[in-house]
Amino acid sequence: MKRLFIGIPIQSETALQAADRWRKDPELNLNRMVWTNPSNGHITLFFLGATPEQQVPILEQMIDKAFNEVQPITCQLSGVGVFPDKGRPRVLWMGLENLQPLFPAYGLLGDLLLKSGFLFDPKPLNPHLTLARVKSLSYLTSFKALLDKFQSFYFGTVDVNRVTLFESISTTAGVIYQPLFEKWLLKVYF
Repeated sequence: MKRLFIGIPIQSETALQAADRWRKDPELNLNRMVWTNPSNGHITLFFLGATPEQQVPILEQMIDKAFNEVQPITCQLSGVGVFPDKGRPRVLWMGLENLQPLFPAYGLLGDLLLKSGFLFDPKPLNPHLTLARVKSLSYLTSFKALLDKFQSFYFGTVDVNRVTLFESISTTAGVIYQPLFEKWLLKVYF
């Protein structure tokens, strides 16, 4: 069995710099937070969990079919927020906007997965980069200041050019997201 998810890798120097600055902020880090590895930046489309290894080729075919005619796009990194809500923050994230061109292929992939018996959380897509997992907040002032200052901040753009089937591997050094298959979105020239 492999612990799998389908996602979009996100690489942004601006996001890395902001997260690194916050990771090193002494007041913010009076709170108990586990910062994500910057190399693991991604948007999760579908979390599949424990999946038999023999299902990997089927997943590759479905990803290829759903995203076959999708072109690369540029999205905006904008704002920070928390899940589930400000009263009980568990995840600190940075938002992504303008992913609408991917929604038809995302919907098709969801339909293909369901028809093939794959189970996943049916929550609507809420594109974000997870920055940190919040374990406890003992110094609310710094955390609230971060949210207030950057809730609508524009962090720049990021290119979306592939969809990836990832295996999530837990190690003593942290989680590694190993790409098993990548569907590159091809620019069409007329």
